[in-house]
Amino acid sequence: MSRIRILSDQVANQIAAGEVVERPSSVLKELVENALDADARHIEVAWEEGGKRLLEVADDGSGMARDDLYLALERHATSKVRTAEDLGHLGTFGFRGEALPSIASVSRFDLTSAESEGAGHCLRSEFGVIKGVAPATRSRGTTVSVRDLFAQLPARRRFLKSTDTEHAQLWGVVARLALSSPGVHWTIRPDRGSPLVLPPVEDAGHRLAPLLGEKLGRLVPFVNGERPWQLQGFVSPPDLSFRDRNHLYLFVNGRAVRDRLLLAALSEAWSGTFAKGSYPAAVLFLELPPEAVDVNVHPTKAEVRFREPQRVFAWVRGAAEEAWAKLRGGLASVLELPPKPLDAEFELDPSRRMEPQHPRLWSDHSGGGLGAYQALASAFPASPVDRAYTYEPTPSRVAESTRQETDIRYLGAFQQTYLLAEIHGSQGPELWIVDQHVAHERVLFERLFLRRHAPAIQPLLPPQVVQVGPEALARLGPFLAELAAAGVDAEPFGSDALVVRGLPDFLVDRDPQALLEDLLERLEREGRIDLDAFRRDLNAELACRAAIKKHHGLPPELALGLIRDLLACEVPNTCPHGRPIIKKLTLEDLDRSFGRRL
Repeated sequence: MSRIRILSDQVANQIAAGEVVERPSSVLKELVENALDADARHIEVAWEEGGKRLLEVADDGSGMARDDLYLALERHATSKVRTAEDLGHLGTFGFRGEALPSIASVSRFDLTSAESEGAGHCLRSEFGVIKGVAPATRSRGTTVSVRDLFAQLPARRRFLKSTDTEHAQLWGVVARLALSSPGVHWTIRPDRGSPLVLPPVEDAGHRLAPLLGEKLGRLVPFVNGERPWQLQGFVSPPDLSFRDRNHLYLFVNGRAVRDRLLLAALSEAWSGTFAKGSYPAAVLFLELPPEAVDVNVHPTKAEVRFREPQRVFAWVRGAAEEAWAKLRGGLASVLELPPKPLDAEFELDPSRRMEPQHPRLWSDHSGGGLGAYQALASAFPASPVDRAYTYEPTPSRVAESTRQETDIRYLGAFQQTYLLAEIHGSQGPELWIVDQHVAHERVLFERLFLRRHAPAIQPLLPPQVVQVGPEALARLGPFLAELAAAGVDAEPFGSDALVVRGLPDFLVDRDPQALLEDLLERLEREGRIDLDAFRRDLNAELACRAAIKKHHGLPPELALGLIRDLLACEVPNTCPHGRPIIKKLTLEDLDRSFGRRL
C-alpha cells in the first residue's frame, strides 16, 4: 500500500492558512487588500473580541458574479494573474489566490457580492465546506464576514494573544492600510470605543494625526523624484525623537513592508540629526515601476526584493538625509493640518489650571533644590526613619536594621549633584559619594510602589485631551486602572484619544501627553507588560520625573535626611532603572591609591 497520499483540499487549505492566516489582523489585511484591488472607494471594517469572534469588511468595489463566488474559494484562483510573465509586473496587492480559501477553511465564512445594484448572491462556508449559495440583495460591491476564527483548531487558537493585544494589532493593520489609500473613505467600527470615520483626503499627511496620534501629526512632508521613481515622505523634526524604531512606516507601491535595506538607508540618513540612542519618526512611500521590485518573496507579502538594491538604498538615504538637513537649517515648514474638533465640554486652555493643594515638587521657577526638597516633605510627609520604615525583626531584615544603626557624617556636596558622607558601619569607615537625583528617585519609588504613601490626586481644570491614535489607545486600554492607582486619572475620549482629569499633585506641572507617550513607547518596545511590571515601571517613571535634579543644592540637614532615607530603602544601591546610587571608598582604598603602606 502506498505511503504517499494526496492531501484533501480541506487539509491543504488549512496548511496554507498556517502561512497566510497568522492571526485576525492578517485576515483583515487580506480582506481589505482585496477590496482595494476591486477599486473600492468606500470601505467599512468591523470586528468583535479582537477579531476572534467576528471580522467583517464591506466595500463598494466591482463585485463578483454568482459563479465567481465558488471560484474565489478554490486555491490559486485569482483575477490578477494570467501568465508567469505577469508576476514581473504586479500592480495589485493580491495575486496568489490563497487568501480566501485559507481563511474560509479555518472559520465560518460568508461571502456576499453583487456586480450591480440589488442583484447579489451570498455564499456560506463552514471550515472549508461550502453550505450553499443564495440570492442576496445588496448594492454593488462585496461583504466578507469571518466568524469564530480557529474555532475547530484549538491548538492554533491558543496561540492567539489576548483580546486587547489582537485589538491593537487590528488597529495597526487598519492604520497602515488607511495611510496607503488616502483617496478611500474609511469607516472603522471596533466593538470597543467609538467608530472612526476617515473621509477621502489628498495625501496621507492629513491622516497621520487621527491614525498615529497628534505627536506624529507634526511630521514634515517632502518629495523626491518624479514618477515612476518617486519618494514621498513625512519625517520628524530634530526636536521630535523616540527611544525606539517603532515609529517608522514604510510603503512600496502602496504596500506596507518590513525591509532591512530601507531601514539601513534611513539609519544612515538620520545619523547627523538625531543623537545616538534616539530615533525619529518617518512615513515613507516609495513608488517605482512594478518590474523594479519583486513582491513574490514572502507568503504574506510583507517583504520585498528590489531589482537594483544599491540604487534604491542610495536614493532613499540621499532623499531622507536632504530632508533632515533642511529641517536642521530651518528651511522646511511643518505641514498644516486642520485640527480635529473636540467636544465643547473640554476647552483646552493651558492657562486655566486649579492651584494644587500641596506645594509642587519641582518647577522651572522653584528657586533650586531647597524648594524642591521642602515640597517633597508636603507631598510625602516626612518621618524619622525608624517610624517611616518599620520591619519585622526577621533574618531577612538584618541588613536594614544594620543600616538604621549606621553612623553618618555629612561632609558636603560636589557640583551640587554628588553628596559626600563619611559612614561608620560594621565594616569600618567608608567615604560615600551619593548621586542625589537617583537617591531621591529610589526613595520616592519605594514610597510609591510599596504604597507607604499614596499620592494625592490633583484635578486638572480643564481636563486635558491627549491624542494618541487608535492603535496606541488600544494598547494602553488594559492599563488604565493601574494608571488610576498611580494617580493618573485618564479614560478613553473617542476612538483615538484619552482625557486626563487628574495627576499626582507632585506632577501637576508636568505635561500629561509626554507622560503617556513615554509609557506608550515602553509598551511598543516591550510588546506587552504584565500588570505588576507595568505598575513598577510607571512608578519608576513618576519617581524619576519628581526627583530632585542635578545642580540643585541641598542644605546640609536635608542632604543628611536624604541619605538616611536612602539607607532605609529596601534596595538602596540602585535606582529603579538600574543605575548605581552610591560609590564607596574604604580607608584601605584611599591609602592604596596614595601609596600608603597598609
